[in-house]
Amino acid sequence: MEFQERSYNAKWIRPRPRIYLDPSGDFVLILTLWGDLEQADVIFDQVKQHLQSVREDRELTTPFQNILTLSDEANNLRVATLITNDLIYRNLNNEKYSVVAETCYISIKKQNVAWCQMGGPHLFMRKKNDRPQPISCFPESKKTLESFPLPNYFMGAEPTISPRCGDLYLESGDEIILLSSSTVPAEIWNLNESATVEAWTDALVKSHEGQPFWLGRLKLD
Repeated sequence: MEFQERSYNAKWIRPRPRIYLDPSGDFVLILTLWGDLEQADVIFDQVKQHLQSVREDRELTTPFQNILTLSDEANNLRVATLITNDLIYRNLNNEKYSVVAETCYISIKKQNVAWCQMGGPHLFMRKKNDRPQPISCFPESKKTLESFPLPNYFMGAEPTISPRCGDLYLESGDEIILLSSSTVPAEIWNLNESATVEAWTDALVKSHEGQPFWLGRLKLD
């Protein structure tokens, strides 16, 4: 698994996601925190610990039921997302709102890709010899392109959430594109199959100059 990222800030500043790449190369966590970031390291470490527990302990008892249409791994990621929401809500936002988070989990086992997210980034897949196709997009909460970026879907503010989850079948050389941005510019649909991360970055900067974004590319071995 190959991972690249780029970020761009101009008039407004967007929180940069924290990235965890599992040493095994089969898993990535993207966590974006909004609000009081003093506990950022603690939250990030606890999220990773909960995730590892869910993925490694198949007999782990949780109050969350599995969804039959999802794979075992996608259900594991969903449970980890729900546990993360409970962690932030009860420990940090019980008395007043302090911090909320957007999370995205992606697990790759051979050609089987499981994902689960609450909020950004937008997810696209790009198969070899093809243009990008949307997997999941979350519009942000803002009135105009000139206003400060704010998340519209996040965890930690309510006791229950409804994350998006799914399964994909990808082959070697296929890519998953991750974009944290207030908009999904039309220019990206014209990027061909050989477009590099730099080409994506240039297209995003030119389409809405002054708007911050974060871009990640995950390429299967």
